[in-house]
Amino acid sequence: MNFGFNLRKDFPYFRFFGFFGMILFMFFSRSIIEQYYINTVLDGAPYYALQNTEGTNLIIFTELSLWILLLILYVAVLVFLFIIPLTLYFRGLSSWEWDPTTVVFWLITTRGVSLFFTEIENTNPNLEDFVAILITIIDSIFILFLTVFMLKSYTNFFVPVMSEWLNVGKSDTQYGPLLDIIGSILIITFGLTNFLSTFQVDFGVLIAGVGVVGLVIALAAQDTLSNFFSGILLLLDQGFKTGDMIKFEDTYCIIREVGLRSTKIYDIINHVIIIIPNNALANQNIRNLTKPDRYYRLRIGVGVSYDSDPSKVEKVLLEVAKENNDIEHDDPTRLPLVRFQEFADSTLNFALVVWIKNVI
Repeated sequence: MNFGFNLRKDFPYFRFFGFFGMILFMFFSRSIIEQYYINTVLDGAPYYALQNTEGTNLIIFTELSLWILLLILYVAVLVFLFIIPLTLYFRGLSSWEWDPTTVVFWLITTRGVSLFFTEIENTNPNLEDFVAILITIIDSIFILFLTVFMLKSYTNFFVPVMSEWLNVGKSDTQYGPLLDIIGSILIITFGLTNFLSTFQVDFGVLIAGVGVVGLVIALAAQDTLSNFFSGILLLLDQGFKTGDMIKFEDTYCIIREVGLRSTKIYDIINHVIIIIPNNALANQNIRNLTKPDRYYRLRIGVGVSYDSDPSKVEKVLLEVAKENNDIEHDDPTRLPLVRFQEFADSTLNFALVVWIKNVI
């Protein structure tokens, strides 16, 4: 029977419907556990306890911690059996690549385990020191996963979107590298300070120590820091961007990559990639041949003998220019023209002035 559509054979129907079935099972199992487990095993008490050799109750599970633990197990099953495979399918991936789903899972897991042990700590004063150590370790792991998640999300999603939004109507801007480095530094600083705060680190002493170490590093790495700040200034100044053609030290080059430490340019004549420190590049006189547009004014010197007819010389040069399709012929303000330059010792020097349509 044909219902007007065909079912895809490669679609993971089991995982798709199993995901919703697992959610229904979570709610159904809650009522089952409340009815049988809590009323029988816990015997009406709000906790499950064991007695030590001294006869003191060690509270293992309160009702809240029990539900936290069960929720962690449910989330683990949902993520590994359903969410990750479905995410891979809908993204068209055959194997695992970077995806926030994995990190979100570990964020939920570590946070849930931390809440679980916090509940045990609150109900077991005699285990407070040991459980506090476990909570500190788990919280530090949670902060590491959170930092990785923020850093990856910022680099892979936020930076491209913001860079594209800032570049709308401004074809000569390139905020991507600058946004990437500034945001990454802030996120790493946030993660590091929170990671150290879980271990009760004295930030006053730490900042003083970092200041001294930073001064030593700054003195030892002056060139590196100079290149770094020169790179930021080049990005902000927007003198050129990736893809622009420049004239650098009498060489025609194309900008391949503007980094924070160095800039890569392609030497058209010698067919090589040149890596220039930003500090050196910032102090050079550079002609951007792509600005204000991609037209390039070219002056070609031509010398002829003294017995040549100047009108014929002009006519021949204009005919040669007309046969070249790369020269502008439609714009009346950029038509080829011939100008007499000088009387040389043995030649009459003319100049053919043309506009190249696209310099690249």
